Amino acid sequence: MPYVGIIPSEPGPGFTLPTMDVSKITRKWLDVDYTPQNPHPDRKLDIYLPETGDGLFPTLICIHGGAFWGGDKRDVQCAAYIEAIPHGFAVVCVEQRLRRMLPDGGHSPEGLFPNPVFDFKAAIRFLRANAAEYKLDPDRFAACGGSAGGYHAVIAAASAGSDALYDRSLGYADISGEVHAVVSWFAVGDLVVQSEFGAANPFMVLHDGTKMPLDNFADIFLGVNAREHSNLAHFGSVPKWITKDMPPTLLQHGGSDALVPAECSRGIFSKIREVCGDDRVIYDEFPDYTHGDMRFSSEENIAYMIDWLKKILI
Repeated sequence: MPYVGIIPSEPGPGFTLPTMDVSKITRKWLDVDYTPQNPHPDRKLDIYLPETGDGLFPTLICIHGGAFWGGDKRDVQCAAYIEAIPHGFAVVCVEQRLRRMLPDGGHSPEGLFPNPVFDFKAAIRFLRANAAEYKLDPDRFAACGGSAGGYHAVIAAASAGSDALYDRSLGYADISGEVHAVVSWFAVGDLVVQSEFGAANPFMVLHDGTKMPLDNFADIFLGVNAREHSNLAHFGSVPKWITKDMPPTLLQHGGSDALVPAECSRGIFSKIREVCGDDRVIYDEFPDYTHGDMRFSSEENIAYMIDWLKKILI
């Protein structure tokens, strides 16, 4: 039985998904400001603890997807990671600045790369600095996410030791932003590859055969055409940041993904293996899975993910 219920979404503009019903989780802090020295309405996080135990708990720090412009920290995208709570994990769901859709059809400039990366890394530093207050173990952090969230999980882990992707103004500047494991589902990886794929596949075919136009979200994230500005796109791509310090990483992707090509996760896998060796990364590709396929959140796959996380963090 799922650990949390789901509240159906109300029709509305933009990217709207069902919301998790977290009312039955008794030990939690909601809408915590993780940059209190530099507050922003989008820089909030939710912390959920197991029902029993004094901690310090190994912690999954999760970030939602949504093409870099949509989604929410409490929507259904984080529900799979919430399933780790009864196994002794704390779970944190993070919100950050996004390229939110504006009434005129444009996108908010606040969510341009690298601002959302700065935000997620600031959340990790906040959690480490305040770990004792929230009963979290700062030596057992995992970054988790899918799609754009998978991108943020991997790039935050890969660039933890780099000053280049770091905004000291967001606070806790002398606190480490490292994590000790990464779970990434159908992640955006190389932004040029993603931009090329988006240009070649400008529509999604719905179940009734209707073609829905798709924005090229790699270009939206960068604010320029990634194919025409490959140097900037390279700087914003996950493989560029991977070093020998990359923590153990579990990657999964669908071979039939029509939004984010499996080549993105393959590229991350190849780079980690090249730099760190075969034992640092696992890559599972499912030939018939589509983007966000419900089978990623199946009981079997969640159990597989949790067992892997236990081996690394417990």
